[in-house]
Formats: sequence, structure tokens, C-alpha cells
Amino acid sequence: MLPIKGNHPEINILYIGAQILKKLNDRKNKRIKTTLLFKTLSKELSVSIDHIILALDWLYIISAINYNDTEVFINEAK
Repeated sequence: MLPIKGNHPEINILYIGAQILKKLNDRKNKRIKTTLLFKTLSKELSVSIDHIILALDWLYIISAINYNDTEVFINEAK
């Protein structure tokens, strides 16, 4: 279970994960370069790269996203 009480929603990995999925879904090819993702989210959400990495880890664990050497992308359902 992920903690949802007692911390600010904007630094909650569920919230950050939702923002990552929204950003990926808004893109035509459903992909984004990791460097661009880190740069834009840290600026837009005022969160550290550590929080973004935790959210990416969580999304990967639940099979919502996948990655290659340079990009993060939505994991297509088969």
C-alpha cells in the first residue's frame, strides 16, 4: 500500500505518476525522452528528480510504462 495521508499531494508518487501518464498520453506517439520528462516535471511540479524516479519506478512495477535507453513510453496492452 502506498501512503496517501500525511504528505503533500503534489509530492505524492501517485499524483506524480498520474502527471507522467497524462504527459505521455498527451503526446502523439505516447513517448517522451527521459531528460525532457525530468526537466519539465521538476519545473512544472516543483519536485525533485528523486520523486519523479520513485513515480517512474511505481509505474513500471504496475506495468503502466516501459522504457528503453532514452525514452519512457506507455506500455501497450496486449
